[in-house]
Amino acid sequence: MLHAKNRTLVTTLATLSLMGMPIVAYADPAGGETPRSDAETASPAPEAVTTAPEEAASLPTAEASQASGEDRAAPALVSIGDIQTPGDGDDSHLINQTVETKGVVTAAYPKGENANLKGLEGFTIQTPGTGGTWDPTRSTSDGLFVFMGKSSASMPSIGDCVVVKGKVAEYAGVKNETASTQSLTQLLPQTITAVSGCDPVKPTELSGVPTQAQMEALESMLVLPKGTWTITDNYKTNRFGTLSLTPGTEVLRTATDVVAPGAAAQAYEAENAAKTIDLDDASTTDLTNFKQNGHKERYAYLANGAPARVGYHVTFTKPVVLESRFGSFVFQPTQMTAGYPDRSPVTITGERPTVPTVSGDTKVATFNVLNYFSDLGENEPGCKGYEDRNHKYVTDKNCKLRGAWSSQAFANQQTKIVQAINTIDADVVALEEIENPVASGVSNDRDGALKSLVNALNAAAGSEIWAYVPSPSTVPANEDVIRIAFIYKKAKIAPVGDSVIYDDPAYTGLARQPLAQEFKPITDANHEGKNFVVIANHFKSKGSAPKNLSGAEAAANTDNGDGQGNSNGVRVKQARALAAFAQRFNGTPTLLVGDFNAYSKEDPLKVLTDAGWAHESGHGDSSYVYGGRSGSMDHVFANSAAHPLITEVKSWAVNAQESIAFEYSRANYNAYLAFEADNPYRASDHNPEIIGLNLITPINNPSVAPTSEPSGQASTSPNAPTQPTPQSAATPKHSTLASTGVMGSIPLIAGAFALAAIGCALRRKTL
Repeated sequence: MLHAKNRTLVTTLATLSLMGMPIVAYADPAGGETPRSDAETASPAPEAVTTAPEEAASLPTAEASQASGEDRAAPALVSIGDIQTPGDGDDSHLINQTVETKGVVTAAYPKGENANLKGLEGFTIQTPGTGGTWDPTRSTSDGLFVFMGKSSASMPSIGDCVVVKGKVAEYAGVKNETASTQSLTQLLPQTITAVSGCDPVKPTELSGVPTQAQMEALESMLVLPKGTWTITDNYKTNRFGTLSLTPGTEVLRTATDVVAPGAAAQAYEAENAAKTIDLDDASTTDLTNFKQNGHKERYAYLANGAPARVGYHVTFTKPVVLESRFGSFVFQPTQMTAGYPDRSPVTITGERPTVPTVSGDTKVATFNVLNYFSDLGENEPGCKGYEDRNHKYVTDKNCKLRGAWSSQAFANQQTKIVQAINTIDADVVALEEIENPVASGVSNDRDGALKSLVNALNAAAGSEIWAYVPSPSTVPANEDVIRIAFIYKKAKIAPVGDSVIYDDPAYTGLARQPLAQEFKPITDANHEGKNFVVIANHFKSKGSAPKNLSGAEAAANTDNGDGQGNSNGVRVKQARALAAFAQRFNGTPTLLVGDFNAYSKEDPLKVLTDAGWAHESGHGDSSYVYGGRSGSMDHVFANSAAHPLITEVKSWAVNAQESIAFEYSRANYNAYLAFEADNPYRASDHNPEIIGLNLITPINNPSVAPTSEPSGQASTSPNAPTQPTPQSAATPKHSTLASTGVMGSIPLIAGAFALAAIGCALRRKTL
């Protein structure tokens, strides 16, 4: 129900009508009671923080006052449906009135059930005999939440038949509520009496998320979602214990990753919003608030070996209650699942993905490494951090440095990043969000953090496999504390010349300047490789708009609701500057890669495609998850010279779909969730993109006698290396670079045999 105002007249009339009426307990002669259903034991989960309704503070304890000296008729029962009938706005028309109603207990959340967790402290009742087949024409609900608050009455059990007398109230559970804020109709009990004669309740089956009007008509009723549902968000799972679900087998996509910004994106997102609902854990504890004790309990839907990733499928095995909590409707388990995961009403299935196979003789990757800083907050004077449950700092908080605070936190971060990069097994990796020690004021070695990462990669690999591209002699005067960098495999790739940092006003003080580097494949004498250029990028984020802007410039960079967020104007300028800079590499195969902070259909990327760049990525798993929507902000573009050389581009969903609970920054946040140092999952918040290229071809100049040809034009022999060629690559999507030249060599070979035969004949003749 929606919280409403202006009830003074109704409340006054109701109060006058009840004056002088004694409170009489409803006594059932039979004293029948339905046995309580077995409570299952379980383990933990997190949830949102709530405050009890103001009415609860003055709620009288349950009592059974007897009529003094004379017999009085029991007051008439008011149906739950009548209580749920709206009056002013969508609130109950009986708001603030004392009523008596009868129902079957469908969910129970006893106060103090778990000393470390705050529960819902009440129970849900439903009109006897109701439920079952969904009636889309129904307008009022047959369910009602009873908030116990400070009541000393005994909590009934699931399945009990009870009569409850109390005051009708509305509770939104959010600050600054308005007349349109979604709220929960509830009863503040004065008496609770066990009775008999209740027909059983059946759950109403749901095949999807009900509309807002339908949810009002199902508020606090028992429901059973059917079929397969998919986790579309898990960001709050380790904090508030909720999973965001959508019906079907696919996640919800970011609007501007699918359709154009503006009206189309707004309509698309409206459809998204109508297709998602949270599964709660029946607790109101913030599990990351270490002043409380929720961190001592198990999560409801998350565990080592059971990561509840975005994209995992969910099947409901038990009914849940549809109710309004914190301003929106949720599926609520019938018992607290925070701390008791064995009570979970769902089964969750899925597998963490292995690194994808990408064809081609050369692989390039782009990877945002989530503020990799080898310089630590513990060494920065005055730097404090975000605490774990033992009150030890994990990550930097409002410091010059942005990464791990302690050496242990850095070791946790680094081991996942190293495992991820070595598993990707690319020949060149463009890195975003790696520390710039010069800009952070730590040292004069701009490549300090980059060296640390390469050393860690080589140590894990067991040999000197990796090298880094050193900073050029000319660097911008004004740089961010995070930068872009390249690493490469020394045995397969060599840099050509120095790297180039494009220092343009579009980036200065706003984002990281693009970094360009030419590379060449290392081949043997029988093969040749094409040189190629990679330009790595990290555009301005959506989180904020530049300061000190006005007029049209301010409007272009303020979130206007079209789906592109803040600073879209800045990113458009950066895309134009990038396209102009990249023209100098025309004729050389060139890739634009990195974190563009823009989804696939947004304006900055359109600038690049309009300039002739082919958008090669975005066809598989999304590289980023935000707000329960999956989309790609990490991209790959190719010029006309590079496009035919690309075999495929794939995203490895190793990070974005994982709960943040597995990130190094949340290590030791929960007593039952260990940090997983043995795998790369959640090494960052972005997924890497992996590009396959066919750059190496055999040299076509077989010769049978010494010639004046350069030594690099050696003839092919049976002992030629098995270097992959375009012809042997696994089904490349583009045509190969050149033919093998075998057919052209047949006349030469035949001629050689003829000359040999003539020589033998002449020799016999002389003998």
